[in-house]
Amino acid sequence: MQKTKLIQLLKTFSKQEIFRLGDFLRSPYFNKNENNIRLAEAVLEYLPAFDSPELTEEKIFKKIFPGEEFDYFKIKNIISDVYSLTSEFLKISISQSRHLDGEINLLNALHDRKLDNIYRHREKKVKSELLNAEIKDEDNYLSQYQLERVNIAHYKFSGAAYSFNSIQTEFDSFLKYSLTGLLRLYSKMLHNKNHGNISFDMKMFENVWKYAKEMEFNDNPSCKVYKQIIALELSKKESDYKKLLEIKEEYRRKIPVEEFYYILQEQNSFAAYRLKQGDESYYMERFSAFREMIENKFMDTGYLIFPNVISVYTSACMVDEFVWAEDFLRNAANGISPAEEKLNTLNYCRGFLAFRQKEFGKALQLFTKTNFRLYLMKVMVKSYSARILYEQNLYDQTLSSVDTFRHYLKSEKMMAEDQKNSHYEFLRNLAELARLKFEGINKTNKEDLVMLKRQISQMSTNPLGAKNWLIEKAGELK
Repeated sequence: MQKTKLIQLLKTFSKQEIFRLGDFLRSPYFNKNENNIRLAEAVLEYLPAFDSPELTEEKIFKKIFPGEEFDYFKIKNIISDVYSLTSEFLKISISQSRHLDGEINLLNALHDRKLDNIYRHREKKVKSELLNAEIKDEDNYLSQYQLERVNIAHYKFSGAAYSFNSIQTEFDSFLKYSLTGLLRLYSKMLHNKNHGNISFDMKMFENVWKYAKEMEFNDNPSCKVYKQIIALELSKKESDYKKLLEIKEEYRRKIPVEEFYYILQEQNSFAAYRLKQGDESYYMERFSAFREMIENKFMDTGYLIFPNVISVYTSACMVDEFVWAEDFLRNAANGISPAEEKLNTLNYCRGFLAFRQKEFGKALQLFTKTNFRLYLMKVMVKSYSARILYEQNLYDQTLSSVDTFRHYLKSEKMMAEDQKNSHYEFLRNLAELARLKFEGINKTNKEDLVMLKRQISQMSTNPLGAKNWLIEKAGELK
């Protein structure tokens, strides 16, 4: 029984929802079958986990029908009925939470019943709520548009004076709604195109963008957010990034949670982009974005895919927030998904912490214990392991690690060529750096060091901070 749709649904209910569900099932308007109530009461004894071995069809049947012989189909039918009722309860709860949708539906009903006086009273109330809403988002503008459609139908056919201004009002509300939706989708498309290498058919983008980029949207914070995200994705300019942060602070109480999350996501992605260019000041920007995601519960530490755990943890370590990083990992450890990557993730995170704290022997030992299947994680382990061997003055092992890493890159089919080339640059310069360190800088090879420093400075990207690390290490050779 634990695998039934009813139990899966009940597991997601809060205590308050469970309490209200009981009232719902006991209401004769919704349910007239006493067996449904008895089954629900018997099942709810096992909340919240619903994982007791006593929770079986046979045991529940005995509680509902003591003394009767077990009838599989009879209990299955009751379970199905209670599941349907629970689903209906959820639908009603959702509609109650979307108060204005219900109000607009009521206006439609009042119009159909020709109750003009009541309609006018309710319409004024709904319009006032929409216009005075603290957060005006896509849903708000949709409701404004739906209200105008109802009004046009009502006032045109109710005998009231009909104004052509109503058509303009309907158009204006539809434009706000449409623009908000289009800019939201365009911003998500551009973000995934630029950071995930995913292609989209962005129909009408140039036309919409030509109109939107000239607009201030002071009365539409949602459009202001999405417009700025698009501007940043198109320009990659720091000035557009800073403007997005200003919008975040100015409108953080006036935009829905979803849009606040999109800003943090954009903040994180732009920071990652700048870090690849070698600007290490963005380590703090990236950590700040992750920290806000965790604090606002946009990332649930009870369930996180393992690359996200690693990204959050390492971002904290890069700005020396070691206590925060350990607290985060402690809270997230049991929610690492998939579970088979938990040990790899913990070993990698603690290995990275040791690397940052220059405990190189410990770091290498922990990295060696990892066995990730995802190529991105393998690349990270190999990159940091090669640096550790260099830090430990293990010349032969460093060159062997460089060779092994290079062969891995050649054989990896999933990795894009531009990503491979970034790591090839790192490995070529690391091998030369190791040679010069082993030989010691003298009159013979001093020019080689100058040339190496030039090569490092000309690296196209900074994969996993490798370019900046090479610059630091080359600067130590004298």
